[in-house]
Amino acid sequence: MIEPLLHSQLEPVARRARQWRLSRALALCWGAAAAAGFSFILLQKFAGWGGAWTMPLLAVAATLTTVLVARRVGRWQPDFRQIARQIEQQHPQLHALLLTAVEQRPDPLTGKLSYLQERVVREAVAASQRHQWIETVPEDRVVLTQIAHVGALVMLVTALVGLRAVAPAPGHGGGTEAKGVTVTPGDASIERGHGLVVLARFAGPLPAEATLVVGSSPETARRLPLVKNLADPVFGGGVPEVNSNLVYRVEFAGESTREFKITVFEHPKLERADATLTFPTYTGRPEKRIEDTRRVSAVEGSKLALALQLNNPVAAARLVARDKSVVPLTVSSNRPSAALEQLPLDASQTYTLELVDAEGRTNKVKSQFVFDVLKNRAPELKISAPRGDQRVSPLEEVAFQAEAWDDFGLRAYGLSYNIGGGEAKTIALGGTTAAGEKKQFSYLLPLESLAAQTDQLIAWFVWADDVGPDGQVRRTSSDMYFAEVRPFDEIFREGQAQEGGESQQKEEQQQGNQAAKLAELQKQIINATWKLQRQTAARAPLASASSSELKRP
Repeated sequence: MIEPLLHSQLEPVARRARQWRLSRALALCWGAAAAAGFSFILLQKFAGWGGAWTMPLLAVAATLTTVLVARRVGRWQPDFRQIARQIEQQHPQLHALLLTAVEQRPDPLTGKLSYLQERVVREAVAASQRHQWIETVPEDRVVLTQIAHVGALVMLVTALVGLRAVAPAPGHGGGTEAKGVTVTPGDASIERGHGLVVLARFAGPLPAEATLVVGSSPETARRLPLVKNLADPVFGGGVPEVNSNLVYRVEFAGESTREFKITVFEHPKLERADATLTFPTYTGRPEKRIEDTRRVSAVEGSKLALALQLNNPVAAARLVARDKSVVPLTVSSNRPSAALEQLPLDASQTYTLELVDAEGRTNKVKSQFVFDVLKNRAPELKISAPRGDQRVSPLEEVAFQAEAWDDFGLRAYGLSYNIGGGEAKTIALGGTTAAGEKKQFSYLLPLESLAAQTDQLIAWFVWADDVGPDGQVRRTSSDMYFAEVRPFDEIFREGQAQEGGESQQKEEQQQGNQAAKLAELQKQIINATWKLQRQTAARAPLASASSSELKRP
């Protein structure tokens, strides 16, 4: 018996210790009961041992054990000396003060403590107000044991529910006893195409033989002999492959078990997939239907519809891409089908088909769908003449020859040029062409009639228009080329032998070099501007080509 004031300081520690002991004992008790329950489930499911009595027996045993444990923990009395030792270990600065205070006893005659004893007790109580002695039993330890015993209780309830589910009902298979024989699997469901194995376990005298009878009609029933398994009181046999629902029974010594039912099921499976493609208007292609396919190719902007035929109705269906994006499918509750309506095709993607039926079964084979999206290519331009930059005279006629092609047909094509940085001229040399048609075109540019002047720079390029993925006209242009206008006699002398004195040749060469440098600088500036415009505007309007693309800086 310790002093009451000191007792009030140590009682919270004792109370938490009692709570921890109770939680730990209940966790162990319920965990052991849950383990026993799961063991009974396995024995009933795979060995046929047990019966309807296992669940109530386990429930009663768990309840009695819980009551006994709770009563035992409730009678537990704390050892305050031991509690004081634990507090001293965690608070060595007490220097055995608390343990000394706990050991103090009042005078047998007066029933009171002496002055020194009271002082020790008061100092111990004062120390309790400065420190949290209750943490001698950590709160997290108590919380963990409480979580453990709640988890064990949940496992016990799960085991009891499982025992009730597998417990055989009177007169049923799967651990069903009839006339001293237990038939496994009894009533069951198996996948189509799998075999059925039947075991008959006899509790009493063994018959000389046993027969498996498949079918209820005497005319169509199949009779298969069952084979005894060594010294065990078990006869076994089966059907190699089951493709439809059936009933069976076991006959032995002039007697027969009741009829058991086998229900056949199938995992959902894709039987056929038909695709319908709707192409963009600019392609000019009609709607296309592709039957029984898993791979589709179409130009970007097309729309895809899928009609899937399945082996059975499903509760849900979806396409899952490699990047984990999901495309849900529309399913019918009473028809084995699924559908995808108007999926826009913007980028190539591979999908996996996932099916789930009403019982939660999924498709074993995940069918793959590959959607290849083809880009709407820009027109291709090929220049035959002139080749590269030229030096021309003001009296020449420049002949242009080129070829244009587009995968879905051109809307227009032609030539654009300007002379000496003046107003750009855009000449359309053709209109609409068929898809994939190569179109050759040419143009003769008479410099004399255009009044081209010496030292002027002619910039030119060819272009072609098609319809882009957005349905708008898109212009594609070739590289820009230049023709430098030089004096006629200079061009003429380039093909002739040079005449005249050495000093005259040097003077003409110096003048030519200066003009060439100036023309080259102009080309570089125009080309830089041209490339920048082509990078920032993939589709240049016709007015822009006329006003800014060829404007000489």
